Amino acid sequence: MSPVFALSGMHLSILVLSLLGFCALAFATERHAKHLLGRMPAPGWRRMARVAGWLLLFVALAQGIAALGSGVGITLWLGWLSIAALALVFALPKWPWQPPVRENPARNRPRDDAGQSPAVAVSRSRRWVAAGLLAATVAVFAIALLRVEPQPLQREDAIQGTLGPWSFTLAEADRNAPEVVDMDVPIKAFRLRFCEACDADIRHAYLKVNKPRSMRAAGMAFEGARWEREVEIQLPANLQADSELWLTVVGKDGSVHQAAWSMERVSPATVAWFDRQRSGHANR
Repeated sequence: MSPVFALSGMHLSILVLSLLGFCALAFATERHAKHLLGRMPAPGWRRMARVAGWLLLFVALAQGIAALGSGVGITLWLGWLSIAALALVFALPKWPWQPPVRENPARNRPRDDAGQSPAVAVSRSRRWVAAGLLAATVAVFAIALLRVEPQPLQREDAIQGTLGPWSFTLAEADRNAPEVVDMDVPIKAFRLRFCEACDADIRHAYLKVNKPRSMRAAGMAFEGARWEREVEIQLPANLQADSELWLTVVGKDGSVHQAAWSMERVSPATVAWFDRQRSGHANR
């Protein structure tokens, strides 16, 4: 499945779970339960609805964190939570079973030349202001959502393949130019993930630019959690578009497997940065 469709499905899932969670919490209250169902459910059913509502909201939160990390995941969850609550607020007045309308004293008050009570006019103005603020919130969230960068291993440019008996996904941590550290050394960070079934069979994974001459020079070793290994490698000064990035994987059974890709395929921004550096030195 394409990462774009996967993210879209995840967004839709969080929205639906949040909406169902709010509906369940509404069923747990006497007022809204009678409003939504047309009758009062038993106390036991309301308790079950309350537990189910909080559980659905928690599942939506967990899904966002699992897909995009704690920072972006929580923000995404809060955004869809607000939209779900907004949808429910506008849906309740249109529900078939409505609570009895209480007498509004404002209707008996003096009216202006347009035949409208001042209290009613103020109430309508407040509704328009509230609707405008809610619409602005949704718009800001939508714009921020469009600017959210997918996780490296979920981007479309991530490399997916099979190395020996193991399937993997490899991607640069960001699509920016390399970071220059002390002594003007450019470095680049990468992420690597193996499939769940094969991850336990991996002993080490190494990464470097240009083909390793031996296992002693296989490159920098990936570190971190099993599911998302990461590494920072030093980039050679003569890096070009056809330079190759080599991944070396050592299994617990002692087997060694390697794969290589051109740097132009792996990190176009890195190749462009080195080209600019060489052009700048040539013009001096």
